[in-house]
Amino acid sequence: MHSSIYRLKTMGSLMTINNIVVIFAINCACAFLKTVYHLAVVESSYEFFFSELLGYIKVMNILGYSLAFSYLILSRGPGSKMSLVRIAMIGLLAFAVSFPLIYSTDTWNESSLHPILQVTIYSMSTLIFSAWAIMVIVYIQSRESQPKFQLLKQEIAEHSLERERVEMELHLLQAQIEPHFFYNTLANLHSLIDLDPEKAKNLLEELTEYLRSTVHQYRHKFIKLEEEQEMIIRYLNIQKIRFSSKLEYEIDIPKSILNRPILPMSILTLVENAIKHAIEKNNGKGKLVISVKLGPKQMIQVAVTDNIGSLKNDSYGTGITNLLERMKVTYGNRGKFSINCKTNAFTTAHLEVPSNG
Repeated sequence: MHSSIYRLKTMGSLMTINNIVVIFAINCACAFLKTVYHLAVVESSYEFFFSELLGYIKVMNILGYSLAFSYLILSRGPGSKMSLVRIAMIGLLAFAVSFPLIYSTDTWNESSLHPILQVTIYSMSTLIFSAWAIMVIVYIQSRESQPKFQLLKQEIAEHSLERERVEMELHLLQAQIEPHFFYNTLANLHSLIDLDPEKAKNLLEELTEYLRSTVHQYRHKFIKLEEEQEMIIRYLNIQKIRFSSKLEYEIDIPKSILNRPILPMSILTLVENAIKHAIEKNNGKGKLVISVKLGPKQMIQVAVTDNIGSLKNDSYGTGITNLLERMKVTYGNRGKFSINCKTNAFTTAHLEVPSNG
């Protein structure tokens, strides 16, 4: 993985406009020197100078960029040494890439040698001649990338450890939710056994169905709003068995956002808190309104309102405290929570979290 990341970074650093221009300039300089040498030694006419120069420029750059491409494909990164076998593979790949291009740039029938043999000899000799320019740039880039690569490896390792720590902390917090909810429900069941055995039986059946359909959702980091809504409805149905017709509720969640992710039991915790601190204190009589909408910056905005208006307690209970800790671990400072209370009128718990997890 690290070598793949390095290869992508090296490709980006090597194939910058500046380096492309440098490779082109060096290859053109090599082509110019080779043309001058050819004219001086072979004593060709200077009227062929520009045609010879153009031919060398095309060939040199074909070979030069083929070498650069081959290096990017076959290099294993600064963490490993470049073996002679790999260097040979880079040269062979550059030759294979450049051969058809060079063959198509000129006519190769003026010699007694077969055109393919001419191109092979010419390409291999020129490849060696032009290779140094690319290797110098690659060497410099490699030396510059070495400390950056080591820093990248260290950052990846640190991020992995931090992610594991955060996920472990979140799992521990998630695990604390289950007994908190179950104990409250079982306590309610215990109180109904003597007062109303039939209600107790119905409550036990609803609780069994609730556990069967929703308990696995506690283990997930996120669930869909639709799944959270189903848990809330089952929970409130359990509470309606306790309080009969004295408890009313209304849920308003647009269908368009039901697939958005949210922390398991985050809204349910607010509902449970309202039941415990408002409805129960009013002998089970009251109404809850749960509304969810998508606000600015793709934030999920939740409001759970009761019509009791109990006095706000400055210290939160287990459920809210746990919810705030889970929000901090999952969302950092992007999640918000507040309670607005008007005595004997209403209490609204507000929750705002990112809709993209």
